[in-house]
Amino acid sequence: MRYSFHTAGVRLAAAVVATTAAVAWLAPIATADSNTDERDRQNAAAAAAKADVDTLSSQKSSYAAKAAAAQAQVDESSAVLASASAKLQASQAVLASAQSELAVAQQNLITAQRKDSETAGSLAQTQILLKASDGLVRQNQAALDQAQVKVGQMAREQYQQNTTLIGLVTVVTPTTTGAMNDKLQWATTMFETSASAMTRLEDSQAKLAEAKNARAVLEAKADLARKDAATQLGASQKAEKAAADATAKVQAAVDANNAAKAAAADAVAQDQADAAAQQAEVDAVNARIRQRLADMTAAQKAAAAADARSKGGSSSGSSGSASTSGLQSPIPGAPITSPYGMRLHPVLHVWKLHDGTDFGAGCGTPIRAAAAGTVTEEYYNGGYGNRLFIDHGVMTTSYNHMSGYAVRVGQHVSQGQIIGYVGTTGYSTGCHLHFMLWVNGTMVNPANYL
Repeated sequence: MRYSFHTAGVRLAAAVVATTAAVAWLAPIATADSNTDERDRQNAAAAAAKADVDTLSSQKSSYAAKAAAAQAQVDESSAVLASASAKLQASQAVLASAQSELAVAQQNLITAQRKDSETAGSLAQTQILLKASDGLVRQNQAALDQAQVKVGQMAREQYQQNTTLIGLVTVVTPTTTGAMNDKLQWATTMFETSASAMTRLEDSQAKLAEAKNARAVLEAKADLARKDAATQLGASQKAEKAAADATAKVQAAVDANNAAKAAAADAVAQDQADAAAQQAEVDAVNARIRQRLADMTAAQKAAAAADARSKGGSSSGSSGSASTSGLQSPIPGAPITSPYGMRLHPVLHVWKLHDGTDFGAGCGTPIRAAAAGTVTEEYYNGGYGNRLFIDHGVMTTSYNHMSGYAVRVGQHVSQGQIIGYVGTTGYSTGCHLHFMLWVNGTMVNPANYL
């Protein structure tokens, strides 16, 4: 009886432990394989995300450089266009930065989710082991209860016979030889049964204590795993919020960038219309100067003919040409910030003629007549701002973007006389003088005559 009861308990406990060990051994292998594959995939994703971040950072630097270059180069264009272009470049830089932050946030979220999965797997595995341990404790408790019942029953039987020495009494009581042998056999069986029951009881108690200790360890481990899982869940939720915030930031940057693009497109369209109007202004001015020269030439020829008739002879007539040299700088000592000639418009990306020489000077700086002559025109134009023209004979000079005039139309001025003041009116992004020159009705580079 001792062998069958004890053996059954041992086999049952061994089966539970074997099952638990198998679960504990197989689960990590499957989890490890899965985690290895996932880790490889996440490492590849991390490398790709880093490459995206580097690209976006490079784009951000490029946009910032372009914005600075555009602002420096556009000195005579619509202020609205220049502002819209700068805002678009800045918006693109913000978008690139937001996309970079989003890439980092998404990678952090992937890492957090992977860690969350690992902690959840560890908790699940620990809970499986704990459940198996609970079953082992219950089985050992049942075995202990059964052993305690058996021992209790034997104790009661001993007590009912009023002595634990019943076996010895039986031996010393006079009787026949056969009866003596029977009594001895009975006493031996009685002692063996008591010892076996006590042994089973002690074994059951030891196994129960061992199972409870194992369960306590697993419970502590499960509690730690639950805390780790809860902490990681908080980290995952934080990463999810960061990714959501970054996504919203990117969307806001995209919306702002689209708005900036639309504003820039409108400004470009307006600037193109303004450029057409400015060309019409140039054509009109050229026509007026040519007409004035034609009128002057015709008048000179008529005067020469009348003079010849009065003298009774002929005359080839004077051409009326004046010297095409001797111009002085309209702002002595001021640097040339943008020369005359063709240049690529940094915003419109078209080649345009910069039809004058720009002198850098602060608003309010006096502007002087490049040569002696007569003031023929003063008016405001959307592109050139406040304009002033001086007729020098075959030469005509024009002063643009002025803040104000110091002379009036029809007034004769001497070389070096103050005629007005530097401004930033019209298509100007800063204070400067746009100086223009015509010789014999043709627009030329002023630098060749200064």
